[in-house]
Amino acid sequence: MDSTSKKQGTFVQLDDRLRCLPTAGTYTPSAHFSDDGTAFNRIVIEAPYLARCSDNKTATLVRPRDYAIRYPYMQINRRGMVSWPIFDLDHTNSLAWDDEGLPPPNLIVRNRNNGHSHLFYAIPPVCTTENARDKPIQYMKAVYAAFALRLRADPDYNSGPVAKTPGHPWWSTSELHNHVYELGELADYVELQVSPWKTGPQLEDLPHSRHCVLFGQLRYFAYSIVNHERERGSLATFSRRLEAFAHNHNKFARNGFSENLMLSSVRATVRSVARWTWTRYQGSTRCFRGAMALDKALPLAERQSLAAKRTHELRHKSTESKIRAACRGLHERGEKLTQVAIAILAGVSRQTVAKYGHVLNEVTRPQTISILGATSLPKTFSLSTAGDQGSTSAPGMGLASAFTDVAYGVHQVTAPARGVLDLAASSAQIEDSS
Repeated sequence: MDSTSKKQGTFVQLDDRLRCLPTAGTYTPSAHFSDDGTAFNRIVIEAPYLARCSDNKTATLVRPRDYAIRYPYMQINRRGMVSWPIFDLDHTNSLAWDDEGLPPPNLIVRNRNNGHSHLFYAIPPVCTTENARDKPIQYMKAVYAAFALRLRADPDYNSGPVAKTPGHPWWSTSELHNHVYELGELADYVELQVSPWKTGPQLEDLPHSRHCVLFGQLRYFAYSIVNHERERGSLATFSRRLEAFAHNHNKFARNGFSENLMLSSVRATVRSVARWTWTRYQGSTRCFRGAMALDKALPLAERQSLAAKRTHELRHKSTESKIRAACRGLHERGEKLTQVAIAILAGVSRQTVAKYGHVLNEVTRPQTISILGATSLPKTFSLSTAGDQGSTSAPGMGLASAFTDVAYGVHQVTAPARGVLDLAASSAQIEDSS
């Protein structure tokens, strides 16, 4: 088979036939790209407005999408969005999906020279940016990995971003249908694999790997700052701090390597570490293992039971303190003590406040002041206002009955009993002398 020439008007022999392959960017795209509801039309709609394209896999040119489809290679999916899972088959069986009982792809783009092909499956766009939800992304990756395993496709291709342009004369393109698959629909045809936990890389065993060295340094730095960033920062600031750390440690040329990592590799490592750490890492230094100093000879179940009881007591005390503080705050502001208001101020649920009803009863119960050690006065007297000087109290009445309606009595400090008795005696002497 003769080698393929890319010059316009040059005839090359492919599959025992003569074909005229135009130079990249010079042919007129098919009108099928403008037909609504077709897979070709969806290629143009879902492609980025300024798409990368070229006559080779580097795709170094940037052109509007209506012009990028003139090139044999172009960017199919927008940045941060996957609308086409594309599978790179490095073998000649472009019908592997039929042999494996998988659903038919929307488009099959086959290399006329070596028989390798790209399979295009249309799905609703899945956002993959830093602010996107992690669950749909992981679900899409699991479906993609399962399909790639069954199709014997390149598992690291990950849908591009550059792929063979459907409809270009360099390739043999087949459009099978225009159905847009749901991820759940595709998942029904395969068994999703659950990857087990893996141990981290041993940097001593991989001194030649710059990626592993940078990844190991970056992830430990991410573990140390992620909790602080969750409280006071955001994912964007967290990613910027990781990127700055990665750039400062990308000095492999000074440590015996031939050169530093490319900026694209550094950014990819930063995105991977930032997303995983932000969404999954829950490590904390607030764990006090062995705080009870339990005997190791005790059965594990008993030790766990005792630790759970202690944790429950501490949590109960903490919640009660929050509710008491909320009640004090509402009381000082003169607001009504309701379960909803207390729950909002304490940062707990209304149901939790209802379980601590004894705290509300203590706060709302009228408070009295009693004089310790004072049972009776040496002379019968009463506290009266002006105009009621003739009123007297029964013999033996204590001071407690005189202070039953004192406002905010809970906040007052009880005076020493001796001082009160001296004050009462002096008041009686003044009355006698008058």
